[in-house]
Amino acid sequence: MESFLTTISRLIEKKNLPALMIGGHAVTALGHPRATYDLDLLIPRSSAGKWKTELFKLRYHLFAESANFHQFEAHPDLPLPPLDLMLVDDDVFQTLEQSKIDSKPLATPGVVAMIALKLHAIHQPARDDVAKDWSDVLALVKAHKLSLDDPEFSATILKHGGETAIRRIQASLAGGN
Repeated sequence: MESFLTTISRLIEKKNLPALMIGGHAVTALGHPRATYDLDLLIPRSSAGKWKTELFKLRYHLFAESANFHQFEAHPDLPLPPLDLMLVDDDVFQTLEQSKIDSKPLATPGVVAMIALKLHAIHQPARDDVAKDWSDVLALVKAHKLSLDDPEFSATILKHGGETAIRRIQASLAGGN
């Protein structure tokens, strides 16, 4: 997997493609190791066409597309993982990029921004990995010793997860689930 991440990192650099690693690999880079196979990248919507072109050159094909997600699979002859692109408005991408951590080989949003993304994902109607998302949120909060006493962190949780998220994080920090 390391060579694949390095390949994507070089593609980003060589072709000047904006991206931040999100999903399982990003959660691992931020201090909560977990098994994952696919690669999730957050990109500005304006770069989606350029990303498609470059991924097609790597023999990926688009197998699912919506307004906010483009999902790619490698050619069956290639042992490469699926790659998902999450498209966001350019201003949202720039805000998240300002928080980025230059984890190698791919940058990730900062931990609070990653938690906000996870909380946002939890609230999506078609989301089927809610338990994994909550596990990631709680593990990142603990790994980074984040506190709801921090007004900025608490405001982020409230904005993206509501009172339910506040209560769940409080319970987890108090030794609950």
